[in-house]
Amino acid sequence: MNILHDLNEKQVEAVIHNNGPVLVIAGPGTGKTKVITHRIAYLIRQHGIKPESILAITFTNKAAQEMRERVNNEIGEPHGSNIKVNTFHAFCVKVLREHAHHIGLSENFAIFDQEIQDEILLEVVNELNLNSDNYPPWRLRNIISDAKCKLGNETDDLFIDPDVLVEIDDPDVEMNVKNAFTTYQHKLAEYNALDFDDLLIKTVTLFEQVSEVQQEYHQQISHILVDEYHDVNRVQYRLLQLLCAAREHNLMVVADADQSIYSWRGSNPQYIKNFLDDFTPQTVELDEHYRCSETILRAAEEVIAKNPVRQKQHTLITHKDEGRNIFHYTFTTPTEEARSIIKIIRNLVKQRNFSYRDIAIFYRTHRLADVLEEELLRTGIEFQRIRATNSFDDENLKGILSYLCFVQWQLRRDLEYAINFPEKRIDDLTWVRLKWLAQRKELTLAELLKNIEDYPEDVGPLTRRNIRRFWEQFEALVDDIEAETIDKIVQKLFARLELFRSPYRAKELSVIENQADMSNLGLAQDVLYSALDRGQPIQITASYGIDAYCAAYIIRETLKTYLNQNVQIQFLPKELKSEDQESQPKSAIGSDQILNENTVNLLIGDFGELGKMGTETRTILIGTTTSGQSDVIQLGSNTVQSITALKLCQRLLSRFETPNMADMVIYDLETTGINPKNANIVEIAAKRLNVIGNEIESFERLVKPPGGYIPPAVTRVHGISTEDVKDEPSIEIVLPEFCSFIQDRILIGHNVARYDNPILERDLQDYLKINLTNPYYDTLVTARKLLPRQRRGIDALAEKFGIEHGRLHRAMEDVETNRQIFKELIRIDLQKREVKSLTEFLPLVGVGILSKTDVPDKRDTLTEISAFLNAAKRFVKAHHSTLPDDLPFDFTEKEQAEEFINQLQQSDVPIFREDTEWIEARSKFRNLLLKFDKVSDGKSLSDFLDYQKLLTNFDELDDKTEQITLMTLHAAKGTEFPVVIIIGMEEGSFPMWKRDITQEEIEEERRLFYVGMTRAQDQLYLSSTIYRYGDRERSASMFIYEMPPDYMIKWSPHSGL
Repeated sequence: MNILHDLNEKQVEAVIHNNGPVLVIAGPGTGKTKVITHRIAYLIRQHGIKPESILAITFTNKAAQEMRERVNNEIGEPHGSNIKVNTFHAFCVKVLREHAHHIGLSENFAIFDQEIQDEILLEVVNELNLNSDNYPPWRLRNIISDAKCKLGNETDDLFIDPDVLVEIDDPDVEMNVKNAFTTYQHKLAEYNALDFDDLLIKTVTLFEQVSEVQQEYHQQISHILVDEYHDVNRVQYRLLQLLCAAREHNLMVVADADQSIYSWRGSNPQYIKNFLDDFTPQTVELDEHYRCSETILRAAEEVIAKNPVRQKQHTLITHKDEGRNIFHYTFTTPTEEARSIIKIIRNLVKQRNFSYRDIAIFYRTHRLADVLEEELLRTGIEFQRIRATNSFDDENLKGILSYLCFVQWQLRRDLEYAINFPEKRIDDLTWVRLKWLAQRKELTLAELLKNIEDYPEDVGPLTRRNIRRFWEQFEALVDDIEAETIDKIVQKLFARLELFRSPYRAKELSVIENQADMSNLGLAQDVLYSALDRGQPIQITASYGIDAYCAAYIIRETLKTYLNQNVQIQFLPKELKSEDQESQPKSAIGSDQILNENTVNLLIGDFGELGKMGTETRTILIGTTTSGQSDVIQLGSNTVQSITALKLCQRLLSRFETPNMADMVIYDLETTGINPKNANIVEIAAKRLNVIGNEIESFERLVKPPGGYIPPAVTRVHGISTEDVKDEPSIEIVLPEFCSFIQDRILIGHNVARYDNPILERDLQDYLKINLTNPYYDTLVTARKLLPRQRRGIDALAEKFGIEHGRLHRAMEDVETNRQIFKELIRIDLQKREVKSLTEFLPLVGVGILSKTDVPDKRDTLTEISAFLNAAKRFVKAHHSTLPDDLPFDFTEKEQAEEFINQLQQSDVPIFREDTEWIEARSKFRNLLLKFDKVSDGKSLSDFLDYQKLLTNFDELDDKTEQITLMTLHAAKGTEFPVVIIIGMEEGSFPMWKRDITQEEIEEERRLFYVGMTRAQDQLYLSSTIYRYGDRERSASMFIYEMPPDYMIKWSPHSGL
């Protein structure tokens, strides 16, 4: 095959360039990727260059994969997989994984993405007692990233380049930023982690300081090719210099200064000039354009020509016809815009034979597409939206990934997610308390959780066992996957996660929860709890039968396993009639205890006369009796006894799960406004709680706000007037008293996360120069989770729970009302956790159900019994359950019970939404593994996590799907579509509004528009709205007026133009 057969003259010149550096100037649609892939193929075929000695640098993983595939297509052999095709970051990760020890780094470092960086920076802000409003994590992250991209010396006090701080003219602020940077770097070191910029910086440091490593890569790599070179920053340019130490090194860079659009990542067209100066390369200009119609291309060139300083001025030669005019629409609102665009799309598909996959919609910022997305969903048109973050925001995918990350790096944030996936093991309030305990005892959260049995007063027995099970399963997983490849690791992880999934489905739980509470269940639980609390004996007697035996076993094992209580139990044999048990106690199994008046007697099954057992002892009966004693507590006479036993045990354990509320403080603020940034405190109140949530002591103060004035409108809300506070102390006097009251205790409040805490933190910063570090629990957040689609204001919740109160919006009244709301929410949370607990006994419940002649329920309607039976089936299938060895069935009944277990294992179970979502999540994860397998030589867990951490949102673009594509203009780089629609073409949206925007920033916005325009092959639509966010009237973007009018058709639904 002739590798050069389909290239034009300039492309051939670039491909066959012999040795030394070469700069290829490639405008949009001129075949730059084609030049790179053909050059790689040419080097391999014509010059015998080994594929593994070629390094190609791209800016996305998707582009890297496409490059490999194109090379394979060109040379007809699978050489593409041997070429080093990487992004800058992926290449640096590979280098550091092998050589990081040379510069004092562990090679098992974690990689922190933006989300984790912001979490760390928030910790930094708190530790340095800075105000997070003045020092938001995202802003600090950008400053630090800018500094690193400018390649400062991180060991130097002046590492942060003064140019980065050009907007900071306050020396105190500048010092705080530098301190934040230093603390941030120390924290990364503590976590053994690198951020994305560090990956580049550390690799540069490695090559600069360790010459033998640099020489190793000089020997390994003979040719380097860089795509999208115009987007490199200073550190990336330095990295290329180090990889190409000799001037004659074979380095090809492909660039177009008019497409440089990432200045916020440090890129600058200036690095094209630097390359010309430092490497003196041969220059080849590609001037034949193959993508856009002539109308679109010429309009785009007219726009970019408005940039005064450009590195190329020539006009591209197009091979396409004139094409259709560009349309510019002006709409009144975003809704009108979205609905009209949908009409345009439908017309394109129906009248002009475009497919949905041919159409892309671009926008300057993600927010601009929200209304359009809603309308597309409403009309049912399928689309893919490339979002700011990748698909690992999906809860199931994030949970799977958190397990893998925790296996690899043992970081707290991964532990917090993994331990509550796929089912919640630790409730929110207990989480807050555990973090508080770890903080107090100076332990890591992992250390505390591994020794959870040391904290029985703080964590209930069910939660403690759940935590122990997590560690047992996690450690078993770690042992099981040692030295395994990632596909095997994920396969084994899925198998273990299947065991962790709840066997219940939401609809089934709803049926169980909505079932009327069993008569006497609460009373029976009280009797058992009291006996356990007083150390009184409990005697269980089960009449002969599968269901009764299963029920007795459930109760005995619950008391033994969770509460460390060994109780006496009698399994009455078949030959012993239950009504004869009192006269023949010696024939009962396992007990010769003489019952006394302190004994709680638990009878399970169908009994005749109870005699003294029903009158001289406290007796709970799960089943029936012919006896007429009124003091017997009878449960579920007409239900499956194993279900009743399970419910009794769940209720009993729930009692022990009631949170310890000691060292918690409920507080509330009344203020002068609703904006936490400027509202001032006029009243503050708090109550400290005891173990069961009752008040121990209280704190209440009126506060004179700055200036002493309270607006009348605010007074009407809480009743506090200017006159009321004129003689009261100011906040700087009250704050130390309040801090003394709350100390380091857990804070509870309603909407404290978004309102009270920010105000309190602001004032602590301003007046005491300290941060609010107390853990907190927000009853509004909890109410949203527990009571969806209900009003959750403090007044609405008080009404719902029947809480009597005085005038709300006075601090102390709100505190007391919220204290009662808090306890009600805890009660509801306990109930929801209760019904899902003790799943290990579901096989016995299922056997008990099947042993009844009138079950299972054959109706289509979901009933409580069918809900339990479905859950039992799922548990048995997942765990391959068998009967416990110590259940004393006789031969016949054991054989029958084993048949029931087999029936549970073999029978079908309904599929619900949760099942479908879980199957889809696993499928998506496996697809990700397949993509990883295609691009990676390594197959280890570490290799996969490196790949995943470096994924960008653009890597998720599926260009084979039959859907419309929605994406930002930045993400659109490197794409092409027959039809492109750019929305948000009005002032303030594009160019994006920024105070004191510079000429350089406008020029980059213009380059971004140029990139967007030149993605369109056949048709380009532009749309503006007059009222984008319902605010002021906006004119069309300046870029609209920079296009020749002859190339455009303007239209408005109101003017008809």
